[in-house]
Amino acid sequence: MEMNMENIQTWSPEFPNLYTAKFTLYNGEKQLHSKSETIGFRTVELRERDGFYLNGQKIKFKGVNRHSFRPETARSLSREDCIEDATLIREMNMNAVRNSHYPADEYFLDACDSLGIMVMDELTGWHDAYDTQAGTILATELLTSNQHHPSIVIWANGNEGGHNPELDPVFDALDFQKRPVCHPWINFRGMDTQHYINYDYGLSTHFHGHDVVFATEFLHGLYDGGHGAGLRDYWEYMWDLPLSAGGFLWDFADGGIMRSDKDGQIDTDGNHAADGILGPHHEKEGSFYTIREVWSPVYFEPKEITPAFDGTFNIENRYHFTNLDQCAFTYELQDWEGTGSDTPSKTKKGNIASPDLDPVTKGKLKMELPGDWKSYDVLNITATDPRGEEIFTWSWPLKLPDEVAAGLLEKTGDKLEILSETEDAVEIRGGDTRYTFDRTNGILTHVSNSRGNIPFGDGPRLSDGVAGFRGMEITESENEIRLSCSYSDESSFKTLTWTIYPSGWLGLSFDYRPSDYQFDLMGVDFSYPEELVTGARWMGDGPYRVWKNRQRGTTFNLWEKKYNNTITGESFQELIYPEFKGYH
Repeated sequence: MEMNMENIQTWSPEFPNLYTAKFTLYNGEKQLHSKSETIGFRTVELRERDGFYLNGQKIKFKGVNRHSFRPETARSLSREDCIEDATLIREMNMNAVRNSHYPADEYFLDACDSLGIMVMDELTGWHDAYDTQAGTILATELLTSNQHHPSIVIWANGNEGGHNPELDPVFDALDFQKRPVCHPWINFRGMDTQHYINYDYGLSTHFHGHDVVFATEFLHGLYDGGHGAGLRDYWEYMWDLPLSAGGFLWDFADGGIMRSDKDGQIDTDGNHAADGILGPHHEKEGSFYTIREVWSPVYFEPKEITPAFDGTFNIENRYHFTNLDQCAFTYELQDWEGTGSDTPSKTKKGNIASPDLDPVTKGKLKMELPGDWKSYDVLNITATDPRGEEIFTWSWPLKLPDEVAAGLLEKTGDKLEILSETEDAVEIRGGDTRYTFDRTNGILTHVSNSRGNIPFGDGPRLSDGVAGFRGMEITESENEIRLSCSYSDESSFKTLTWTIYPSGWLGLSFDYRPSDYQFDLMGVDFSYPEELVTGARWMGDGPYRVWKNRQRGTTFNLWEKKYNNTITGESFQELIYPEFKGYH
């Protein structure tokens, strides 16, 4: 049966328009059977040596591999579980999912239809292919039961060696939409889907072939050590490369099973299944927010806000079908000075006019600055999509750290004196606090006040490099006492100065150069007993920890979190997020 329809609204990840088709079978005037299906209208096309097209628009997959899994029920999921998975995928600004390594159930496909998530639906398999007889039955069931879903835009015949080429004609014959068929992990039918390509090899060789490139698995996230780490660099290259159609991260959530024979312990079989962006109960790890920012369809060009700022941001519309005038933008200015609470001392909010910016184009976002904007500490800008859902909130500090610190530092007081001095040590009192320094290496060895000893010190010690200490020079004035340390030419320390103020505040400034271009850690260390640590409060990026290649996804604010010993991918019984330990 064929028919023509007018004024159809197409289905896409950004506008998942759906229709209900009702089919009724009659024998004469007698109704024998009736069935309704939710359908959508869209076109899918792989253009050779060009890209992947949806409704005639070239698109890129921002995708993730997903297993059906929950600790208490294993691979048996409820409708609510499936909707939760699809909702979290969309919250990360993803537009695609790979059903690895088996088809998802109907509930999940329905959710992808309604939320706008492109699906790679996969014939069951892992490293070994089905024989043709069994595979034909399974492929036929897959296609006949699932092909009406508009979210399914591509089929996968097996995975990583589990491909049976004799089954490809089954896909070709039964799919009346003629969607592309790929073999994940290999180059097949003009689609290069290799897994886990090294970044340097990818840039120099892999991305410079002739076929459309989209890794069906990349940036393996074991213990939250992948995913967000390195994604920004990879994605910026993918975004600019015409032959790249994006890719699918591995994977969505830790696959841990609750062991009733081990008092409810969640078992991930060691490191075989602790590779999710989410924890086993779908706890959001740091990379969740990194991915959400990196894959945001609204892209802000990096910017430092100075006193000359006029409210203009260079932005890019990375939607495929949405003009940015269909989104909404708001701002919030926050001032944290003088507050010890969890709320800023003052805020100011407002709307920003949405720019008329077509998909995949660059332009400007201009906010009207309040006259007193320079008196605030932080600027936040939130974008919401046409559905009214938050895309992301970006933040910029309005003051440099030196300016913020100067407002906190109290220098004045009534006590400042050298209490004792020998060839090996010097003890100095500032206000109610006493400090002892080792004159043979410049190390702070002891701190105390009227309440007793403070177990902080034994530093600064280099995380990398050689100290090469030479000597210490002490200078006194009415307002401060300075201990200036000198070092040998080959030392990683170039300068180091302690400053003690009458208020009791202690200042440390140093110039430090790592010993080489490659090192695990950079900076200086101090000692403090871990059992005495109760939490942290800081102004900066947070609340999640970061590292060198995963700094996106945090926001600049005043953060506070309590001590915890969560180890991502291991301590499933006492998961507390955000993790406390790490770099901030």
